[in-house]
Amino acid sequence: FFASLIFSDTSAIAHKHHPTFIMMAQHCTTSTVQYRRSARLQTKFFAIRNASQLSEQYDSLKVSELRDLLRQSGLAVSGVKSVLIERLALATESPPTTNNDATIEDVGNLQPKAKRARKKSVSETPSPPAVDCLPRTLELALLSAHKDSNTNLVIIGVDEAGRGPLAGPVVAAAAIVPTNISGITDSKKITKESERERLYEEIIASPGIRYAVAVVSAQRIDEINILQATLEGMRMAVEGVMNIDNEKQDRNGKKMNAASAERKDLSYVITGGDIAGSNSVKNQPSSYHSLIDGNKVPKEMPCPCESLIKGDSREYSIGAASILAKVTRDRLMHEYDLKYPEFNLKQHKGYGTAAHMSAVRKYGASPIHRRTFAPLKHMEFDEEGKVIE
Repeated sequence: FFASLIFSDTSAIAHKHHPTFIMMAQHCTTSTVQYRRSARLQTKFFAIRNASQLSEQYDSLKVSELRDLLRQSGLAVSGVKSVLIERLALATESPPTTNNDATIEDVGNLQPKAKRARKKSVSETPSPPAVDCLPRTLELALLSAHKDSNTNLVIIGVDEAGRGPLAGPVVAAAAIVPTNISGITDSKKITKESERERLYEEIIASPGIRYAVAVVSAQRIDEINILQATLEGMRMAVEGVMNIDNEKQDRNGKKMNAASAERKDLSYVITGGDIAGSNSVKNQPSSYHSLIDGNKVPKEMPCPCESLIKGDSREYSIGAASILAKVTRDRLMHEYDLKYPEFNLKQHKGYGTAAHMSAVRKYGASPIHRRTFAPLKHMEFDEEGKVIE
């Protein structure tokens, strides 16, 4: 204020007769800028300090309690605990208040007025609880673009499991999952096998579910290479889910719709889900659209499709397919472990661990080992699979 007063009322006099006035005005202007900058820094400091203090308080809460707080604040509830804490801390940070005894229970009071008002309006019109799962971003965009068409569009998520191991099949899954299921994410991020099993059972029991899983053997992988075997499995799975048939039988009348370590097929497909619901969709390519994890799409796909890099951690339907593929393959590896216990396949699922390679050198390669994978391709085996030194 003083600087502006000097400039407005005395600048002419100062310029002609009193040069000292100019120095005083410049000094006051600089001081004003420094003061404002200091105020901004102080506000920022208090915000950081408060966010840090809140983070320490939130750290003592359980993940479920943190998600409850986020829901009450209208914020996203997905992510690990550290992400949830950071989201809450940033949402509730504010300049220091006179109430030094504020606690986590006072989150509503620490929010800006606009957020408090918005929260109250939401509480007046309750909405269904949020489901902690991957979004359907691309799926919804495709459905929106297709809404003017005379046909219904069905989105199929596609993913695989088992490209890297030295032993066992590669498994691809295609899934139509209309219901949001809490916990659906990339199967590689679900570290507990029991949790993947639980989600698998929940997926295949969900309303409107339709799925197909293709199993491509190690022999087929060695014939056409792992990339082509993976793409072939993806195409087979999509064809399976479009032409779902839960009653495939062999000549003896026994159901062949199950993945098993006893099957000798080079590749096969199993299907499941709501067959009655599949009849409501016209069985034509334009009725389906496949979202495929990765950066490649199989040739001769039975419907329009597109790839999505890291799709298993970005899109709901792909994440669901990843769980179906992973659990199916893990179950097969447990069965193979009973047939070839010397390799301890149930532990490493066929991956090239030090213990696995030590067992190969000692016992040779089994019929489910991929002979074209290093270091096996650099080893020589006899007819029984024993290593020839």
